[in-house]
Amino acid sequence: MEKGGDFMFIKLTVYKKNGLHVRMAAAFISLLQNLIQNKEILKKTYVLYQDKKVQVNNLLSLVSLKIGQGEEFILHFEEKIDDQIVQQIKDFFEQTDLEDSQQAETDRLLMENSITLHEAISALPNGIVVVNSDNIITYVNAAAAKFLEKDPHELINQRADEVIPHSRLHEVLKTGKMELSKKQEINHHTLLTTRSPIIFNGKTIGAVAIFQDISTIEKISKELNEVKELQQRLNLVLKSVSDLIGLTDKNGNFIYKNDEMDVLLKKLNSVPNIQSIIGQHEWENIKNTQNQIMKLIQVNQQSSYITKINPIFVDDEFRGTVATMTPFDDIKKLLEKIDLMEQRTKYLEMELSKHQGFDEAFHKIIGNSETLKDSLTIAAKVAKTNSTVIITGESGTGKELIAKAIHEASDRKNNLFIRVNCAAIPPQLMESELFGYEKGAFTGAYKTHRGKFELANKGTIFLDEIGDLSLDLQAKILRVLQEREVERIGGYAPIQLDVRVIVATHRDLKKMVDEGSFREDLYYRLNVVPIHLPPLRARKEDIPLLVEAFRKQLNARLGKNIKGYEKGFMEALCSYHWPGNIRELQNVIERLFNLADEEILRCKDLPYYISNPQCQENKKIMQKQNINFGNEVLTFKEYEKQIFSFACQYYPSYNQLAKALGITHKTAAKKIREYGLEHLVGKKYQMD
Repeated sequence: MEKGGDFMFIKLTVYKKNGLHVRMAAAFISLLQNLIQNKEILKKTYVLYQDKKVQVNNLLSLVSLKIGQGEEFILHFEEKIDDQIVQQIKDFFEQTDLEDSQQAETDRLLMENSITLHEAISALPNGIVVVNSDNIITYVNAAAAKFLEKDPHELINQRADEVIPHSRLHEVLKTGKMELSKKQEINHHTLLTTRSPIIFNGKTIGAVAIFQDISTIEKISKELNEVKELQQRLNLVLKSVSDLIGLTDKNGNFIYKNDEMDVLLKKLNSVPNIQSIIGQHEWENIKNTQNQIMKLIQVNQQSSYITKINPIFVDDEFRGTVATMTPFDDIKKLLEKIDLMEQRTKYLEMELSKHQGFDEAFHKIIGNSETLKDSLTIAAKVAKTNSTVIITGESGTGKELIAKAIHEASDRKNNLFIRVNCAAIPPQLMESELFGYEKGAFTGAYKTHRGKFELANKGTIFLDEIGDLSLDLQAKILRVLQEREVERIGGYAPIQLDVRVIVATHRDLKKMVDEGSFREDLYYRLNVVPIHLPPLRARKEDIPLLVEAFRKQLNARLGKNIKGYEKGFMEALCSYHWPGNIRELQNVIERLFNLADEEILRCKDLPYYISNPQCQENKKIMQKQNINFGNEVLTFKEYEKQIFSFACQYYPSYNQLAKALGITHKTAAKKIREYGLEHLVGKKYQMD
């Protein structure tokens, strides 16, 4: 007996004449279940024999080891067990009771039948999975493991509904009813699955699933259907066209002709073959030169046809021809129609150009995404009116750019566009900035000052971040919108205005109205034509267009000559969520221009949070779990074990764990076994 830190090895020898036969193996498993009440310990107990490792309470797998008389094997416990239990296990195998010949022969027959059954099931092309009454997998054959793309020992003692997609074995255990030939997809395999309960003495003690791979049958069936569909379409095409179509054999006799060709051949008084149409000389020319002919042929001195004959050669041997004949009159009419359609197309294009497309002012706004086009369509339509517009959207989405485009596409484009950032001007100065003041209105007012509204007369005023205005100023803005006049501070006479008002905000004004921080009457007065600009993460297809535009702009401004991007560069940009939207994207590209030493932008120069989008999330998870590697530098293996120990707990399968760590399934399984971490896999996942 050998003991390690948390495990124990017991060397045992089989003395029975028939070795570890079925009856003895069953008795051994029963003994262990009586001695060790903790099922979790039994799940982690294995028999090691000749480089094979099987779970100890799996009878079929245990018998399949074929341990003979006098042979040794090792009983491996993942946890320490009591010495008294160890002694009872040894006593069980050291029994020297004599067996009568009849009992020995019975054991031999049981063993042979068990081994035969195991080998037969293992070799079946159909996958087989057996579970006990708790839906724990107790047996998996090689075919099933292949379908599931896992090693069999990874599946044994796992819950079927956790490792087999749509297993439904738990439903069979619950209902006790068979599910016959249900179609399902597992890892690119199309399977017919039959699920059946295992019933003993009227009680359901387990269930079995049998998988039959029908992927090849499905593929062949699909191909046959495609061929049939193609043939039907071809026949439909041949019957639908007005051309005359025929196929001939190597002697010129027709082996297929559509209805139109059949009508023509019946009108001819000669033998119905291709020679009667094109002449013997042309026929010989086709056979000898392998060249197609195309010529205008008059039949019966009445109708003319543009005739095309294509020879068919297989392995350089002439096999026949394909003939098509188009009435010449139909071609003439078609040419006339084409000429007429070209004239109409030119006319329609001219008319369409008068109504289609956005004003040139909107060409500065880059993007082809449907969400952006929807917003631009509204903006283009409202530009020709004087209605108040409110533009909403996150910071950096280009609200000011849309406002300028509306102004430049309007009849006011030759007058001023005045921008006021309501969040940047101190509240005590905002009123004088917006409405102006008279000379002497307050200390320091040495001359009359015209406000922004007055300066924007006949033009457009753009109030950015309107949600930051105080309630008092909101009331005065409302009066301007309603009365179309302003009154300077210290003044007595109102000043009439003709000004178009466009406002913008990144805040939820409706929520502010509900909270009492924004006037309801002003909200509805502003919300005449709302335009919402989508965030960059909602229009990622526009990122390559924006980057290309920034490349051209920055080349000119910074004197650079950046010509392109490294492979994977655009993918990295498109994978990032861009909380700062277009403004953040533009700043990142400008940073890369300053760092670039070559004529292309490289992934290595991207900020780490963009090139590795998982880093921030992973960092938060690590901090949340309070992982601390201490101040002492450990070996790489020790760090690696800590990482696997942590990660194992949050994923119920090796596949998911491998994807999370960015490694292969094979590597993940190897490392977990190497560090003996099987017991940790899915620990926190199951608890959650």
